[in-house]
Parts: sequence; C-alpha cells; structure tokens
Amino acid sequence: MKNLLSLKPYLLRYRKNLAAGFIYIILTNLFSVIGPKYIGTAIDTMGKPFRIGTVAADLGMYVIFALLSGFFLFLVRQKIIVTSRLIEFDLKNDYFSHLQKLPRSFYNSTTTGELISRGSNDMNAVRDFLGPGIMYSCNTFFKLLFALVAMIALSPKLTFFALLPAPILSYSVYRIGSSMHKRSKKIQESYAEITNLVQENLSGIRIVKSYVREPFEISRFDRLNRDYYGKNLSLAKLEALFYAFLTALTAFSLLPVVWVGGLSVIRGTMTIGGIAQFIVYVSMLSWPIISIGWVTSIIQRASSAMMRLNEIFGAKPEESAAESGAFSEKVFTGSLSFRKVGFHYPGQENHPVLRNISFDITPGSKVAIVGATGSGKTTLVNLIPRLYDTSEGSVELDGIDIRALPLETLREQIGFVPQVNFLFSDTIEHNINWGSRDNDLDVVVEASRIAMLHDDVEDFPDGFRTMLGEKGINLSGGQKQRACISRAIAWKPRILVLDDALSAVDTGTEARIFEALLEKLPGTTIILISHRISTVKNCERIIVLKDGMVAESGTHEELLQQEGLYAELYNQQLLEEEILSIS
Repeated sequence: MKNLLSLKPYLLRYRKNLAAGFIYIILTNLFSVIGPKYIGTAIDTMGKPFRIGTVAADLGMYVIFALLSGFFLFLVRQKIIVTSRLIEFDLKNDYFSHLQKLPRSFYNSTTTGELISRGSNDMNAVRDFLGPGIMYSCNTFFKLLFALVAMIALSPKLTFFALLPAPILSYSVYRIGSSMHKRSKKIQESYAEITNLVQENLSGIRIVKSYVREPFEISRFDRLNRDYYGKNLSLAKLEALFYAFLTALTAFSLLPVVWVGGLSVIRGTMTIGGIAQFIVYVSMLSWPIISIGWVTSIIQRASSAMMRLNEIFGAKPEESAAESGAFSEKVFTGSLSFRKVGFHYPGQENHPVLRNISFDITPGSKVAIVGATGSGKTTLVNLIPRLYDTSEGSVELDGIDIRALPLETLREQIGFVPQVNFLFSDTIEHNINWGSRDNDLDVVVEASRIAMLHDDVEDFPDGFRTMLGEKGINLSGGQKQRACISRAIAWKPRILVLDDALSAVDTGTEARIFEALLEKLPGTTIILISHRISTVKNCERIIVLKDGMVAESGTHEELLQQEGLYAELYNQQLLEEEILSIS
C-alpha cells in the first residue's frame, strides 16, 4: 500500500465526496443487516398459529430495508466511482504536465511507448483502485463488521465456528496477494514493451516496407504478445484458484454452523428463525470474503502501476531560476557570450564533448558554426536554450548568466530549428503559428515567404489550411525543414538557431533563404550550423570546431588566408562540385 500513499493529496481534494460515500456505505450495510431480522421473526411466527398479516408485515419490513440498502448503494457508486473519474482526470493532467517539464536527458533514456503505457494502462489500474477498489474494500469491511456484530448478538458460539477458516483466509490473502503484485508488475512491463514496439513500427512504417521487414516485425510482435498473453494467463489462473478457494472456504464454513445450530434448535437454546437468520448472515459474508480476492488483485495491480507512475513523477523537472518577475519587462538585444564553456554527458566526465569554449556574439550578427561530424556543433547550440546545462563555465544572454533566467523567459528569446524536423498532425497554418504570439495569418504568410515555403503552399489545393499527416508525411524533406524555419521565424525571436536546418534544400534555395533572413531579420541574432561553405561564407563570423574546441574563428576571407581546417573544408567542397559538374 505504500506506493498508493502518493494518492493522498488527490483523495484529500475530494474528501467531501469520499466522506459522503463512506456514510452511504455504512447506511447500505446497516440496512442490509437489519433486514434478515424480519425473516427470522417471520419464520418463528409461522412455527405456531399465526395471522398472515403479521408475516406479511415482517416481509414488508424486509423489503423496505432491502430497498433502502439498494438506494444507498446507488448513492455510493455515484459518489465514489464518479470521484475516481475526477481523480483520474486530475492525475492524467498532472502526468502530462510533468512530462512537459522534464529535461531532454530524461527522454534520451525513456521510450515513447513506455510513457504511453504508463499514462494509459497503468493509469487505468490506478483508477480501478480509486473506484471499485476503495468502494468494495470499505463495503467489505462494514458488511463484515455489521454482520459479525449481528451474528455475535445471536450466538457467540456459532460465530466462533463460522470464523474457524479466518486464519487460513488471512494467510492465503497475504501469500497470494504478494504473488499477484509480482505478476501484475511483469504484465505492465510487458505491455509497455508491446506499446513501444507498435509505436516505433507505425512511426517507421516506411522503413519497414522499404526493407521488406514486415514478416520480421510481425514475428517480433507475436513473440512479445505471446509473452504478454502468458503472463496474463498466469495471473488469471492464480486469481481463479484464489476465488475458487475462497468460495469453497465459505461453503465449508456453513457445515459446522448448520451442525451446531441444528443441535441448539433440538435442545431449545435457539429458534429455527434464529438459525435461519444466522445462516443469512453467514451467506452475506460469502461475497465480502470472495471479493477479498478481487479487491486484492485490484490493489496489487494499482500498487504496481502507481510505483511505475511514481518513477515518472519522481523524475526532476528542468531546473529554472526562481520566477521572480525581475525580467518580465526586460527587452533583450540578443547578445551571447560563451565563457570557458565545457560540457560532458552525465557519468562521462572523462569524455568531454566541449572544452574551454569562449567567444562573443553581438546583437543582430550572423554567425556560422562549422566542423566535422562529432565536433560538438549541435551540443554547443543546445546549451543556448538550456536543453543541456554547461558542465563548466557559463553562457550569457545580454550579460546575464542564462541559469539566472527563468526557462520561459530564456526560451521566449530563442527560435530553435533542430536537425530532426517535427510537424504536428494539423494544418500548415497552425503548424507555423503554433509558436506565434500573434496567431495571425499575415505573420504566417510573411514567415513562409522568408523561408521560401509560400509558393509551395500556394500550389496545394487548400493552401495554408492543408492538413498534414503524422509528422508532416505529405511534405517533402525540404518543405518540412522550411515549415519548421517558418515556425521559428513566426515566433519573432531575438536569437534564431538553425542547426543544419537547410540540409534537405538545394543550394540555390538555401542561398535565397539566407538572403531573406539577412534582409527581413536585420536585428535578429542568427546562429547557423551548416556543412555547406557556399552558405556560411556570407556570415559575418565563422567559428570552426574540432574535437569540442574552437579551432579557428573569423570571416570567410580571413579563414581562407589561414590555410587551416576551414580552407581544407572549402577546397574539398570545391573539388566535389567540380567532379559533380564533370559527371
């Protein structure tokens, strides 16, 4: 149950509903226990000369109490089951909100399928506990309590014999419950694996088909599904055995009751109506005893599920400066300074990705970062919006350490276009103005013109209202990149970072986009990562990285004169262009 204690804040939030539900549980069980008394009275009345009206009155009272019990049971479900849905609603909102705040490093080590599984399958298991689990647990407790009180009032001796199987029951619930918990956890982990496989296959279906790997992926799914099926079947067999055992235990508990009770009737120490009433109470205990197995299963599933959810909730959100409001009115110019910046991934202190990086970028300047694959270019620009934090040194925006800025304030200044493009399953217009503060079609059109996307969109039948498939599947690679650039431009950032964001467009289009950026965004600081010298040569400054360090820095002409790494890259690309032109 310790895993489920984390639900306490949600339960306290709806304590009035739950308190009302508990009161209704008490009333429904109180009325259900009072009713059998009139059955016993009616039976004793019929054992001697009687009037039918007297028996009818007793039966009528029994019906009234049965109806009252059923009415309050309805109110119980209205309060507790509805409350479970409200808590589920809050829990899902908090789960999604928490996922939005987690750092990039978390997503580097956690699969999408795993997160979906925990937010759906595990969440449903928790909801089952919050609704049926709590309701039937309390209902079982009060039904047992009231029935036992009534049984003891009738005959303590018979109650003793009726409860003889109780120690066996308690031990069985403990042992089997523990086994259910372990099996439930394995089932939920297996379901997460299936979810992840399906998510990856549907996202990469074009690759699967291109390599004709459908049979291979089908066999992988079949293997995981069989494992999931086997684990569910194992748990179902255990539950079935538990229910059968509890039912048999309840039936056997009637044998000594009937035997001893019959002898009491013969001796005259107990009436036939009294023994009948007692047997009704023992029968009333059968469902609570059987439901113990079901409730135990629900609790064990929920405990395993909540443990998995708590692992996500326990992940630390991105660290941000205190939201003091001190920067709410500040207008940033877009200057950047790297002060002896070093970076390494967690646990890899001996393998730094960046070392002793220092340079300044003035507001509105256009800076290119080049270097071989693995030289640290992407890692460097990821430090600007704090997708990663520096391991050493600092990055400053307008002279302020970015770690002193609230994340929201910092990232509002930055338009970031990563290497891997992502578009939502929505219209082109909504994808571009998704980040826009103005939410204006004119802003969308202007941004698309700068990114050289406008003419392409105009050729679509629905223009900017064209619906995109998953991840923009109905756009070409170059159109996706330009749509993402348009989105960043529509954000109207002080700093625009393009991380190899023009690799899928031809050289001519890339040059026109860069010229448009220079013309339309003169005050925006632009940081461009590109492997094409033909584009970066027009930047005011070019920084060359090698092995995580600044190897060279200067203008295109200055770097060529140095005859170093940049000049080598330039000459290599010239040679490639010559070979391509000849062929």
